[in-house]
Amino acid sequence: MRDSYITPGHVRAFQAITSRLYDNVTLWSCLINGEPGVAIVMVDEPAPNQLAVMPLFVAVTSGMDIEFEGAREDGGGSEGGPERTKQEFAITKEVITGPDPG
Repeated sequence: MRDSYITPGHVRAFQAITSRLYDNVTLWSCLINGEPGVAIVMVDEPAPNQLAVMPLFVAVTSGMDIEFEGAREDGGGSEGGPERTKQEFAITKEVITGPDPG
């Protein structure tokens, strides 16, 4: 088991979106493994009439199966432990990826 999958590139991308130094970071509609999704991207114009789009982070899609190592494996103070965490993530994922309720 790894201690962390976070790379220096992830840290730099996170710093880019949390600092106010960059004005070229935006949400961009995309396909993630063929499934409709959205990404936080950095957009640049390397030459006239050309756009370079660098994805920094992708949003959760309904088809994603994400596991966080160590998350609530001891029960986290609530009943259910990791299985409850998976259920809560599935519910949250449905809300996030579903249509606007308003």
